[in-house]
Amino acid sequence: MEETNVPLTDEKLNVSKETQQSQSTITKEPVKETKKVEVPLTHEEVTIETRPPSGDTQAQEPVSSKEVITIPVKKQEVGEVTKTPYVKEEVVVKKKHITETKEVTEETSSERINTQDI
Repeated sequence: MEETNVPLTDEKLNVSKETQQSQSTITKEPVKETKKVEVPLTHEEVTIETRPPSGDTQAQEPVSSKEVITIPVKKQEVGEVTKTPYVKEEVVVKKKHITETKEVTEETSSERINTQDI
């Protein structure tokens, strides 16, 4: 008995991929806002109190002239306002890879054997 080998062919689909690059943009921009800060300020006040003399106090001569007594009084006021930049927070920008599956349809050819004539 003799044998004959008949190869049958088929087509495979080979799909190439192209990479396209685009850009995502984030913008950092200044924002003006008015901030209020409460600043505690201190000051001194003079109060006058009268009381009876303590102990033995001898009378002095009657006052004949005007006498000025100076008492230093301190007071705080708002001075210069300065601004100091600081890092308030950080923004983390992440990229993640997403894989999608797309279906590619293409017609292929293959061979088969017709055995009706045998």
